[in-house]
Amino acid sequence: MAVDSLERLDTDRIDRSMEFRPADALGMSCGTVTLDLARGLVLLIWNKRLRIHQLPKGRRNIEEPMLSAALRETYEETGIQVTPLRLNIATRATPPKQSNTGNGMPQKNPDITVGCPSTEFVGACFYPDPQSETEALKTVYYYAATADSTIKPDTGTQEAWEKLEPRWVSIADIAGILSFQGEIAAVRKAVDDVKKTGYTIGG
Repeated sequence: MAVDSLERLDTDRIDRSMEFRPADALGMSCGTVTLDLARGLVLLIWNKRLRIHQLPKGRRNIEEPMLSAALRETYEETGIQVTPLRLNIATRATPPKQSNTGNGMPQKNPDITVGCPSTEFVGACFYPDPQSETEALKTVYYYAATADSTIKPDTGTQEAWEKLEPRWVSIADIAGILSFQGEIAAVRKAVDDVKKTGYTIGG
């Protein structure tokens, strides 16, 4: 951001909208939208305790990279090893200094990086954490990944208390299967980014 832009900022408005939360009142989880590109399927979990379908996700460990947490949690909850997809994701992350984003074309919005393939998260859901004993805001970052739905999942990867069953479902059917609109939006965004990057989705 240029210096002259900083001087024009409405600091009072920013101050009114700014909110601080301590680390123990913020929950960070990471998960994946894992696609079998050849078959047009997405990997979900059936939560037997809650009787709902969800995307695989879970809490990040201390100092664990977010993408690593997403891949680890997906494996632990489903028994399936997934591979992150490198996509052309519009992001507010700063591009590498030597990258040639947008094929040398001017960016429509200088705050948003486009044309720089990466494994950045495709989006996030945030909501009050219903499982926390104290008030906490939970944020779940979702990454696009791929796997082969015909490979048998590993067993024994879940925590003893978890009652989760991996299920591959048609991407076309997610709106009637996933329980939360935010997760439906995450799948749709990942699929859109996959197609914009040039991958073909079958099924």
